Amino acid sequence: MQRFYKHQDMDVSNHLEINLRTAFHEAGHAAAIFLENKRKNLPAVYFHIQLQKLNGLAAPLFTRICGGRQIADPNMIGRAESASIVGCQLAYEADIINYLAGPLAEAKYVSIRDNEAFNVHLLKPDSLYNYGGSADLEEVGCYLKSFLPSVKERETKLNELFVEAFHFVQRVENWQRITALANHILNSADEHICFDQVCTVLQQDRQYANY
Repeated sequence: MQRFYKHQDMDVSNHLEINLRTAFHEAGHAAAIFLENKRKNLPAVYFHIQLQKLNGLAAPLFTRICGGRQIADPNMIGRAESASIVGCQLAYEADIINYLAGPLAEAKYVSIRDNEAFNVHLLKPDSLYNYGGSADLEEVGCYLKSFLPSVKERETKLNELFVEAFHFVQRVENWQRITALANHILNSADEHICFDQVCTVLQQDRQYANY
């Protein structure tokens, strides 16, 4: 799970803003993986956050989630037995929500920055291309194609899970934790943040709701 960077993102004058957007993007992924999987009583999946700050701390921050999937290879879904497919549906849907939560967290950060409404009726899945979500949407497409045969079914399921991911990010207590983890990512001097560190940040009590 890694934010997609456009050419203009590499503008040195813009690097602080890109770092902020990146941190919220990856914090959204990580928070969804940990909190939503736990809420749904899914098996714990381990991951870490890898960081790379190019040309010193002032340059754009490249960050990605390593691991974190319930289903390691979505292409295997289509080759599974019917009973197995039914059994893995919750896990497959959870992975999709976790992918969508990253660019949605970035979108929420931008809405707060610009003092604009963050409303599920103003967004749609394609909107996430504007928030570094190209790679995430590509992965989501692989899941949907493996699980659902028709384009219409895939579109319906994507919209349904998009709304779930939106409400995850919008929930006050979740946004508090996403914000805390984004700040932790920005302030980290390490090349990776381990699973235990992420859990510690996400489980601390929070006193604030907005960045």
